[in-house]
Amino acid sequence: MSTQKYHHGDLKAQLIRQGLKLLDAEGYDGFSLRKAAKACGVSQTAPYRHFKSKDDLISAITNHALDAFGRRLQAAVELHPGEPMAQLTEMGVAYVRFFAENPETLRLLFLSDIRLRRRFAAGASQHRHVNAFGVLQDTITGLKETYPELPFSQDELILYSWGMVHGISTLIAADELPNNEETLARAENVIRGIFEIKQTGLRRD
Repeated sequence: MSTQKYHHGDLKAQLIRQGLKLLDAEGYDGFSLRKAAKACGVSQTAPYRHFKSKDDLISAITNHALDAFGRRLQAAVELHPGEPMAQLTEMGVAYVRFFAENPETLRLLFLSDIRLRRRFAAGASQHRHVNAFGVLQDTITGLKETYPELPFSQDELILYSWGMVHGISTLIAADELPNNEETLARAENVIRGIFEIKQTGLRRD
């Protein structure tokens, strides 16, 4: 089987992309470098140029997913500098849209079997990526500093905000809600509506 269609660096990226789909379909036990090679249309030995084992590829897949997710949330926050309520709103919309576009990533990070999650957690702990939870935490901290009269602790605000958008995202990833633009528009209206009501109530004239 020819490998000529891949540049050396392109194969690594392709293995990560196809590997995520394989993990979603096969789980940890069914996943292998051999299957990843087949999905990419390359020889069985080709993946070893980039990854020494399937756990090594799983770590790379996880780190890539965490980076992409963190960057999406960070970009949402940067749309509204100095406006923590607007940042939180934009982040919620970005959260749902990211996982609607990448439902296999949500299933990998939050719903996969415990052995797989332990392996990618070990790899992620050694990787410097944009910390998505840290982005949320920093935004909530800014919100509490701007509106100290909020009747909730920081942990309660994180639970409320994260729980709402994660619940919607999980329903979509689990096919309990249709993954289409109508659902996403409805979710965005809910998120923006809830936070706009809260912002109106807190606005200082």
